[in-house]
Amino acid sequence: MSEYTLEIKQIVDYPRCRIYRQFVQALIADRSIRVSGGSGLFYFVVLCAYANFRTSYKRIDGISYTIYPGEWIMSVEELSQYFRTRFRRQTLAALEGLQKKGLISFLVLGHGKLVKFK
Repeated sequence: MSEYTLEIKQIVDYPRCRIYRQFVQALIADRSIRVSGGSGLFYFVVLCAYANFRTSYKRIDGISYTIYPGEWIMSVEELSQYFRTRFRRQTLAALEGLQKKGLISFLVLGHGKLVKFK
């Protein structure tokens, strides 16, 4: 197998699959794509788009969070916008559905305002 090089604009590093940030942002912006019900593929792709490549730190409301590779942390409101859900419970239900399928694990932090997933 030839040497594989990660490109800057790639979102995740898989040897035979490249997901580009521009592609995922186009999916999020395209309102004609139906996101409710079914497999949760749209939600999973959105989460993969925001996963971290390397360890980093994010400061939210005066608290510093360590984000390891494959993880991300964001507010429930921000995630609701990406998922196109109107209510917090719909966003958390989508995450719970992905967790039940074994695709992700997540924690609700910061008095229910933040979500950390991997």
